[in-house]
Order: sequence, then C-alpha cells, then structure tokens
Amino acid sequence: MKVIVLGGFLGSGKTSVLLQLAEFLVVRSIKKEHTTPVVIVENEIGGSGVDNLLLENQGLTVKNLFAGCACCTSSAQLEDTVSYLKTEFDPQWLIIEATGLAYPDKIKQTVEDAFGVETVIITIVDAKRWFRLIAAMEPFVSGQLENASSVLINKIDCVDQSCLDSVTASIRSYNPGIPCYTISAITKFTGDFWEQLLGNLLADLIRS
Repeated sequence: MKVIVLGGFLGSGKTSVLLQLAEFLVVRSIKKEHTTPVVIVENEIGGSGVDNLLLENQGLTVKNLFAGCACCTSSAQLEDTVSYLKTEFDPQWLIIEATGLAYPDKIKQTVEDAFGVETVIITIVDAKRWFRLIAAMEPFVSGQLENASSVLINKIDCVDQSCLDSVTASIRSYNPGIPCYTISAITKFTGDFWEQLLGNLLADLIRS
C-alpha cells in the first residue's frame, strides 16, 4: 500500500484534483485479486460530507472521517480507519484528503508510525488567493507546505504570469526546491502530467 496525503485550503481544488488522480491510478494499477486499486479517506470537520457522494458516484471506494481533524483530534480514529481499509480492501493506493486546516506532515507521521508504510504529501495551492491566505493564516500556510513532496498550483487561468511567478517563489521560500506544477483543475490533465508527477512521488517513496 502506498499512501498519498492530499492537502490544501478549502476552495483550493482538492476534490477536483483528487477525482482526476484517482481515475489515473485506477487505470494505471496492476489488476490483482483481492486488492482494490484506490481507496480514499475523506476527512470532514463537520458531521456530514458532500464530496464523498461525488467520489462514490464515480465508482470510487470512499471512507469518511467526520467531526475532527485527522492530524490532531481524530488521529486515533485515522489509525483505526486505515487499519480497517488495509485489512478489508488491501488498497494499492490510499489517498487521504485532509481538511483545509490540517497539517499534512502530522497525518503522514501518524500513518508511517502506525503502519510502517511510506507516505507522500501533495499540497494544492490556490494561486488567486495565495497571498491573502499568507496574510491571514501564515502558520497554516507554512504547515501545509512542510514536508510536501510536490505542490500543484491551481487556478492558473485566474492569474497572470507575473503573479504565478511570485506565488511559486513564495512557495519555495517555505520549501526550497520543491517541485511545483501549474494546473487548472477545470481541465483534463494529460497522462504525461500524471506520469511525471507519479514518477517524482515514487522516487520520494523509494528514498524514504
């Protein structure tokens, strides 16, 4: 089982990216008996969710983690959930979509400590709102980027190149050298894009 933690603030486009990533992983996966290509954990702060219905309507296996953040108040519940999914579905890929106020590196640490499986973090960034988020919630912004393996800078259709360059430079001030991919999640990503991103993620998994 390989684990991806998908981080990013509310409205950054996590679910749109998740749908495309999961679809690509399902198509790319090696067909094996008694295994599931992709299983998704949806972490919701409240007591109900909408995104999981969207994901399930696409034929994906989804488990909800409600009423708490997986990186802190619900970390024990996260361990129980991952343990159940590992036993019940034996997924090739487990994707954990964190809440917008989570620290993905804490989720990564929880999973690695409990199960000994390598985990990588993809953080989704809203290019249009980036500097407003820094001004309002800088500690959370830096926490979203800490120990991330890759950053997807989303909504590039809403900003010009100068703004995009400034956002990229700002991101790398928190995590120097991190791979940054510019995207617009309203469009269909190519297989080449996912192959490049996945190649970097697998390299991180091997190094860890």
